[in-house]
Amino acid sequence: MSVTVHRPTCTCSSSYSDPASTVLLDHERLDAWRVAEELDQLVVAVVTRVPRGRGSLAAQLDDASASVVLNLAEAMGRWGADRARTLRISRGSLLEVDAAVGALERRRACDAETRARCHILAVRLAAMLTGLASAAERAGA
Repeated sequence: MSVTVHRPTCTCSSSYSDPASTVLLDHERLDAWRVAEELDQLVVAVVTRVPRGRGSLAAQLDDASASVVLNLAEAMGRWGADRARTLRISRGSLLEVDAAVGALERRRACDAETRARCHILAVRLAAMLTGLASAAERAGA
């Protein structure tokens, strides 16, 4: 991907006003990225409402959710088997997110509706990450 970067003082015909709105990085083009961000937003809302005494579980959930997003982005900067491995790490963190949200629901620190929404997104994203990892493995073989 090549991108021409202009300085704010540039007088060329290209607009510099908001390059972030017109230029996408590789991971930002993925539906999986949008689902991962949506899930992360839900997780952040859950984590901020977790009562005292469940802080360690909330922190683990927060870390796992960030790991899903960050490893997905990192994977898109890699190729072949390395990309597949990083996508599998993202998927493993995703499964941890789903398990942690379920654990919080059982402890009455997450409502059933939010847990269901998180689970639906997790199932969808798991399928996407599996497909991306398989495609990366085939491309690297």
